[in-house]
Amino acid sequence: MNKGMITMLTNSLQRGRPLRLPSSSTSADIKGLSDLLGLASPGHILCVPIVTPEKDTLGGVLLLSPYSNRLWSAEDQAFLSNIAVSLVPIIQRGQKMTSLEQKGEQTRQALDVAQARIADLERQNQDLLKQIDAVRADAQEGLSQAENLAEMTRIQDEAQKAIERLKKENEELRAGKGKGGAAVASGQMESELRLTLEEVARLQNQLAEANMRMVELEKGTASAHFSEQAEVIASISQELRQPMSSIVGYTDLLLGESVGILGALQRKFVERIKSSTDRIGNLVEDLIQVTTLETGLNELKPEPVDLNLIIDNAMSYTSSQVREKNISLHLDLPKNMAPIHADREALQQILIHLLQNAGAASPVEGTVHLRVQTRSEQGNEYVLIQVTDSGGGIPAEDVGRVFTRLYRADNVLIQGVGDTGVGLSIAKTLTEAQKGRIWVETEAGVGSTFSVLLPIAKNVMARTAEF
Repeated sequence: MNKGMITMLTNSLQRGRPLRLPSSSTSADIKGLSDLLGLASPGHILCVPIVTPEKDTLGGVLLLSPYSNRLWSAEDQAFLSNIAVSLVPIIQRGQKMTSLEQKGEQTRQALDVAQARIADLERQNQDLLKQIDAVRADAQEGLSQAENLAEMTRIQDEAQKAIERLKKENEELRAGKGKGGAAVASGQMESELRLTLEEVARLQNQLAEANMRMVELEKGTASAHFSEQAEVIASISQELRQPMSSIVGYTDLLLGESVGILGALQRKFVERIKSSTDRIGNLVEDLIQVTTLETGLNELKPEPVDLNLIIDNAMSYTSSQVREKNISLHLDLPKNMAPIHADREALQQILIHLLQNAGAASPVEGTVHLRVQTRSEQGNEYVLIQVTDSGGGIPAEDVGRVFTRLYRADNVLIQGVGDTGVGLSIAKTLTEAQKGRIWVETEAGVGSTFSVLLPIAKNVMARTAEF
């Protein structure tokens, strides 16, 4: 509507004032309304603005009398004003609904983006699984190489049998030495046979040496190929971090309701997306650690480490898991804790994996205990770290495979263990690489305690005593 054609009406609405115009008025609004509505004459005009208690104009109610030519009175104006007041909450509610619908559409679009990123992440995860299958296939090739070695051994056995047969023929020839003119021929044959035996023995030695070289080459080739596959897997795992960070950012944005208010069901779905993304993130971290573990062991750098700081970082890393399941975490730490001479990152990973396993194994509203003690054994000082869960314990027949890597691929899940089968294996490898020990004690129906015993270097203890 062209506001320039109805200036008085526009002014009235903007100022929040009612307006009455008789049909005899010379105002341009009379002609303007006639042209806008296609009327010969709009008749008498009554306009009442719809104003909020905060004096904001939402619109207006306009009455015309083009046919009855009714003259609007003050009573009509008061009645229409009451109607306008009653329309305020209705219009405001409609505006809120429109705003919510717009925000809901934005939320749906953001969810579509997040779901698309998750689908892309799943496709990349499938590619990663194919890489892992390729590594396993290479291991199967190692078996076929072993079969080739077995074939070579069989050929060697046949050569040995041929030697024995030739020896037997030699003995038979010797037995016929005394028979006239055959003696000379027999001597020549014996000489030729001896040379043949020496040649066979030489070839046999060369075959054995060739077998040894082949075994060494096969080991070197398999090791190099596995190292190359591990680098590819680690590279893909690193690339997975970027799309996962985007998904986490989108879910945090949605949960913060900065782009619109979420309904109860929408919030539930977004929280599930965030939980699943965090889970995938942990699996990717485990995969990176597994593929780089062997090379990383050679790069461990022992140094004096403050265990209090390590514990704080591990608790912060696993805090979301604890909050999600409303788990009670109890600490039992000594007042004065000596530094540990260990690799900082390795010790951090050990404690994180133990706390993650305890949190996953414990039920909702469960309890996790973290204890740290110092021990002396045979004149050496050790620190004992224990993490106890309330997961109901581990069956006795399954305790032996708790620290076995990838136990889920070949065996059923272990009751009372919340780890994927990789984290505890990583913790064991990192512990033993630092001359420590790790073990588990379990009580049926109660829970399990994972213990890590690490040495404290004497020079560190001496410096601590001086202070």
